[in-house]
Amino acid sequence: MAEDACSEVMKRPWTSSYDKHVPPTVDVPDMYLHDFVRESARRHPHAPALTYFGRTITYSELEELIERVAGGLEGLGVREGDRVALILPDTPTFVALAYGAMSLGAAVVPFYALWSPAEVADAIRRSSPKLIVVQDVLLPRLRDVLQASKVPTFVSMIEDLSSARMRLTASLGRLLGKLPRVSGFRRASELFGERLEARPKASPSELVATLMFTGGTTGVPKLAALTHRNVASNVYFQKVWFNRKEASDRAIGVLPFFHVYGFGSILALTLTLAAHMILMPRFDPVEFHRNVLKYNVNLIPGAPTLYLALLKALPQGEMAKWRGVVEMCFSGASPLPVEVINRLESITGCRVVEGYGLTETSPVIAANPLYGKRKVGSIGLPMPGTLMAVADPEEPRLLPRGSTGEIVVSGPQVMLGYVGGEENPFFEACGLRWLRTGDIGYADEEWFFYIVDRKKDVIKYKGHSVYPRMIEEALYRHPCVAEAAVIGVPDEVVGENIKAFIALRPECKGKVREEDIIEWAKKELGGHEYPRLVEFRDELPKNLAGKILRRALREEELRRLREQMKGQMKKEG
Repeated sequence: MAEDACSEVMKRPWTSSYDKHVPPTVDVPDMYLHDFVRESARRHPHAPALTYFGRTITYSELEELIERVAGGLEGLGVREGDRVALILPDTPTFVALAYGAMSLGAAVVPFYALWSPAEVADAIRRSSPKLIVVQDVLLPRLRDVLQASKVPTFVSMIEDLSSARMRLTASLGRLLGKLPRVSGFRRASELFGERLEARPKASPSELVATLMFTGGTTGVPKLAALTHRNVASNVYFQKVWFNRKEASDRAIGVLPFFHVYGFGSILALTLTLAAHMILMPRFDPVEFHRNVLKYNVNLIPGAPTLYLALLKALPQGEMAKWRGVVEMCFSGASPLPVEVINRLESITGCRVVEGYGLTETSPVIAANPLYGKRKVGSIGLPMPGTLMAVADPEEPRLLPRGSTGEIVVSGPQVMLGYVGGEENPFFEACGLRWLRTGDIGYADEEWFFYIVDRKKDVIKYKGHSVYPRMIEEALYRHPCVAEAAVIGVPDEVVGENIKAFIALRPECKGKVREEDIIEWAKKELGGHEYPRLVEFRDELPKNLAGKILRRALREEELRRLREQMKGQMKKEG
């Protein structure tokens, strides 16, 4: 059976469903990430690369900034194999520092900008950076932990590399106390030195470009080591899949670059394509919409929560102005409900394309075809040059098509491994190394893959395996549900009870009761699947990529249950 599964997968049967322009495999140049920017600058020197608070930086100017950073970092003793930590939003400074460090052979370690001081301290300990660059607006919260770390720290000002008007506005903001004053730290502007066209010694397939923090396949935070080759493979797969041409696209950089989706699928892809990226350090639906129309943005990369926020904040007539402007809306980080896809496409006329990936895969693994058959609700087909399969969740063997099991992947975009090696998510089968994704799913008769749920999120209700995602998809069909998340709650009688957390649309608040949702769900779902418990929230907890965090909700419930038990024990005795 395992041999049959191997031979089946090795034939790459999904390629028969590819768009005509997509080949089964893609040749990826053996280049470093910064070399792709140099190529863009060579071919399109005057093309706009980045626009930030009114200033546009061309590709030739960006290349110069990157080389000046390389010279500045080398002067500070940064060498190949070192690590540079960035605690920055999406700014030109992030771009220049990241690519300048990588050109020296150093690994970029992006930190989440909203981490607590304790989390930042732990991240510094685990990543051992040579130096740290932090945004000025984050300094008041992180000052003590950065000083205690003893790691040389530089501060980037929010107005750096922006327009003269923005610099004047920021100066006024500091005088009025609305922006923090910087003291006790060196300025990031010192990192821009003499130009240096650096060349690492290690090959692109061996040299780590970035260390990305990830939940890992067990939910414990890990540092995934992604090489230049890993990220470049991901870029070229997307370039071919989405049929992109050089110097022809305009995109918005609002998803954080410190997340792999922002770093690999937006920043690296955009710069390789010599595309124009409008940077927004903070998401605001109205400003986002204004920029789409102002810059004729044709590509919008986002997460489900971004699209939900836009649909909630903007009148339908405003979003209808995207017609003829926006060509594609990419969605990743978490599943986009079918109802949201249909609504977005009907209003804007853009093609909504869902992709699937992980931090550990740089990140994209699969997507629906751009022009051909698309199956809404599916994560699509494996990228060219990528092998996907379903495996036994416990044993190192592949399962035949149609089986439900753990989705696994093998390809050039798969990481080297986790720093420290505390967890091994790999296994050998069919003569290849496979990465366990932690997602439970299956492939249909045409090899479109579907995710049922996360392996760790499956709810055991009266012995049944209940999948939260399926329940959430049903809840999103309710006209009053804006956001939904489902978890299992420990229960002595049924094992785990099914609880739904719901954020209602504004017009429904106070008009819909919890029991109304339960009764509605009974008609939509199987007898063992509908939620027995419903709790309304104004909003649901999310990470910085906009993904709703079931884990945070589970932790809240466990704390509540512990408090109840303590109260009961105190009452009894």
